[in-house]
Amino acid sequence: MIPEIVDWGYYSSLRNKISESEFERAEALAENEVRLVVGRYRWLMLDKDAFYFDQLKECICSVMDYMYDRRKSGSGRNIASVSNDRYTESYAIQTESQAKAELQNNIRTWLSGTGLAGAY
Repeated sequence: MIPEIVDWGYYSSLRNKISESEFERAEALAENEVRLVVGRYRWLMLDKDAFYFDQLKECICSVMDYMYDRRKSGSGRNIASVSNDRYTESYAIQTESQAKAELQNNIRTWLSGTGLAGAY
């Protein structure tokens, strides 16, 4: 098993949403989400020299950015309206379970063609 799939140098060369101080935690959380979709057996059999490895690294970076955006937007907090004196604004925000399902679907899409996400 590979300890850390994406390192700070790789991530920061392509993306800039996550700061270096937040990176280690964000990468671990993203790997965990991808691991849930890939499955324990496939995860344990990962090979850094395999054809899919660069796509897996990109997927983890995308998950980090997705989770960052979701955290910043407040998605999953069930806020449906804002009111300030006479001004009211209503909008729909995903529930936590909807956001999780969307993330898992995105992971399957980002891993499409690798064989890591089943038949996607």
